[in-house]
Amino acid sequence: MKKYNPQCAKCTVIRCSSKDQNKKVPSSCPTENYPDLLKDSVKKLNLPENQAVNKGWLGYFSKVVNPEKPGEKYAWTRIDEIIAYAKTRGMKKLGIATCYVLMPESKSLSEILENNGFTVISVCCLCGETNPGDIGMPGNICCNPILQAEILNREETELNMIVGLCLGHDILFLRYAKAETTPLIVKDRALGHNPVAALYQNQNPFYKDRFNKK
Repeated sequence: MKKYNPQCAKCTVIRCSSKDQNKKVPSSCPTENYPDLLKDSVKKLNLPENQAVNKGWLGYFSKVVNPEKPGEKYAWTRIDEIIAYAKTRGMKKLGIATCYVLMPESKSLSEILENNGFTVISVCCLCGETNPGDIGMPGNICCNPILQAEILNREETELNMIVGLCLGHDILFLRYAKAETTPLIVKDRALGHNPVAALYQNQNPFYKDRFNKK
């Protein structure tokens, strides 16, 4: 039987959210096409380190979707969730990997976290004053996301937040950071660091040519 590339984003059945096993799913459904990976992933989800993450998620999410307070979920910002997650996990030391142009935002974030009882370590992307020529790059200044990660590793942070690192630099940071890491701000110069706005624009006929190939 031929397998098709997973196309969950285009699925119109979405059986996975209904648990109605009588629904016929598309031939591209990864649940049907990758039973071996499903079985293996369940084993991995039961590993202690992964159970800890899931319990942290459940610790705050059960409050977000409190059935006795149906409107509660609209009051939770991402920062609220990070604070609740870290407290559920018993974390004390948090790290911020920030872009230098978002230092004001990172300062505010640091103050909020400190006011909630955390020790906060923040590291700017330009930390180390790396010479671009030393890594074959042009210009006078250069970011060093690997150094950011290694400093937070040395400081033994328990949870890191990425604040506006450039695409590519965030990849390198994630590659080298040892602590759990979650993105807080994704840099989007055109949309005030709100990349989902581009998707909303794309659904509006007025912007239909916005992302056409040039």
